[in-house]
Order: sequence, then structure tokens, then C-alpha cells
Amino acid sequence: MSGTNPVPWEADEHTKAKHALYAQYLSKWMPIMVNGWGANITYAEGFSGPGVYLDGSPGSPVIAMRTLVDDPDIRTKVKRGGLRFVFIDHDQRCIDMLPGELGKAASPVTLGDLAAHGIYLTIEKGKCEPDLERVLTAQNAWQRPILAVLDTWGGAVSFDLVKRIADNPGSEVIITMQPQYFARFAIADEVTHGDRVFGNNRWRAVSEQPSGSKDRWLLQRYRHSIRAAGFPFVLDFELIDKRGQSLFLVFGTTHRKGLIKMKEAMWEVDDVAGIGYRDPRDPDQQALAIEFEPNTAPLKRLIMDHLSTLPNNRAVIRDLRSFALFNTVFKESQAMAAVREMVAAGLLVPTDNPAGSASLSFGNSVGLP
Repeated sequence: MSGTNPVPWEADEHTKAKHALYAQYLSKWMPIMVNGWGANITYAEGFSGPGVYLDGSPGSPVIAMRTLVDDPDIRTKVKRGGLRFVFIDHDQRCIDMLPGELGKAASPVTLGDLAAHGIYLTIEKGKCEPDLERVLTAQNAWQRPILAVLDTWGGAVSFDLVKRIADNPGSEVIITMQPQYFARFAIADEVTHGDRVFGNNRWRAVSEQPSGSKDRWLLQRYRHSIRAAGFPFVLDFELIDKRGQSLFLVFGTTHRKGLIKMKEAMWEVDDVAGIGYRDPRDPDQQALAIEFEPNTAPLKRLIMDHLSTLPNNRAVIRDLRSFALFNTVFKESQAMAAVREMVAAGLLVPTDNPAGSASLSFGNSVGLP
């Protein structure tokens, strides 16, 4: 956000949906990490903002602080470990406003007294790169888990920063990006930001892709980059508004459980008017309403496409559950219902259980007709 723009600014529908997701995920991440690592963990943001929006709704730093202080089961355990909050922003106006908003979230404890409760707060003016890495070093955050929210204005962050976080035990990243930025500068050799983000210059081949496929192609390349950086489990999806405008979110984690919890959070957020999900892997690019029991048509298409690549076009349902978890926006628990519906509709056939769709179990196999 440029210093010429107002602070705070208006929260668009993408932002509201994104923050609803953050709140759900933090409510799962914080207890797991406090209990599992004795609270010796760090929540960090490289683009923190002022902590509040024009309508008074909280920013992500305030959401993170509230997640901790509003939960007595974990709040009382933090003192033994020392949980660190690190917030960086390049706009001095944000740096000036953020302490007041965090103070409201921490009340009745003052910010100056947080350390007595095992909560260490750092707010610094600077750029995400290189200042976030420097501050994390100064706060002795490395060698213990970090959740880094790198909520950029679409330009993502360098591969080297993502790799440094991935190499850190138990750590995760949430990154926002806009593929259109990179597509625009793919043939501009003098613009090297994309090379730093993707870790190489192979992303520039987007200029050779059909215009309607550029975004999906770039996100696929970025997915590979996040994995190459050291995050084996990656979830990426679009937030779509009613005008068709999209925001890509990319989540990287080193733990299968982190991926499971993020997907649970995705499908548990309250509906935000006009916002839906879209799976970049779905060939039909169908928008999905944010709801606990979503339309699984994209999952069914992806399962059929996946089966078409396998020997004999068949797979064990247990493996299709894993496919759903690792290769779609859907939860693994949603795969069985989708498979049963596909069998009932004749789109799949049981290969070792002729009794019908209702009796299928995880160990059964299904295949294309």
C-alpha cells in the first residue's frame, strides 16, 4: 500500500473472506503449536498493515492476537514457552496505528505487560525483505516453528525467503499472489522480480501459453516452486468475487496435519456474500460457494481425470482420498461421498465389490467404466 493512500483502507470482499479463513485456521494452529511446542513458536507478518479496516473490522495481526488471548486453555500455557508476534510494515502510518489496535485485542493486559505473560511483541517499520528475516533472527525465532503470513499486494515474495522458512522445523507460510502481475512482465528481461519469486526464469514461458490459461499455468509453476523450497504439502486456491475478480492464496506446510487443518478451516468459514472458491486444477474452473458441504462436481472431474492416468484406470478408494487431500481443494473426507455418488450415477464402477455404492469401503477399488 503506497504512502499516498489512506490508512486504514477499505476491506474488500476478498479480504473479508481471507481473514475469515485466517481466523478459522489460527483457532486450530494455535492450540496445536502451543501444546506441541510448549508455546515456543512465532507468528509473523511481513505486510502487517494497521490492524484495522475502514469499517472497523480487524486486520490479521489483531485476529492472531485475539486467537491467543481469548482462549484460556492455551493462554495460560504460553508463559512457559514464550510466544512471539512479529509484525513488519513499510508504512509508518501502519506502524503507528497497529499498537493501539493490538492493545485493544490484548486488553485488560497492556502491551507493555505482555512479556510478563510470555507474549513477546515486535512491531518494526521495514520491508518484508530483508527486514522480516533480520527481525526473526534478532528474536531468536529460528529453529522453532514459524507461521509466516506473507500477505502481499500480489507480487509474492522471494523463493529464498520461502526456503528459509521451509527449512525451519514445523513452519508454514500463507502467501497471496496475483498471476497477472507476472504474466505482464514475462518478456521484460529487465524485470527480475519473477525470477526471485519462482527461484528460476522458467516461469517466463507463460508468455507462450494461451491467454485463457496463463493464470492457471503460472499458479502450477508457483506450486512447484513452493514444493521445491521445501514445503511438501501445498494448498492453493482462488477466492472469486461476483465480478469474477480473483485472489490466489497459497499455503505451504511441512506436515500433513497442517494441510488437513487448513482444509477444515476452508470449509468451516462463514459465508461471505459474493465470494466463492475455485480450484485452479479444475478443468471447468467452476466457482464454489463457501459452505460446509460444497458442490463436489470439480472433485468428481478431477478424480476421473486422475483415474484416466492410472494403470487399468482404477484405484483403491483410500488412495483417492489421499488424491483429494494432496491434489484438490477438497478434504479427504469428501472423497468417499463423491465416489459413491459417481458409482451410483454409473460414472465409476466397483472393481471388487459388486454390492453397490452404499457398501463401498476405503479398501475397495473403483475404476472408469
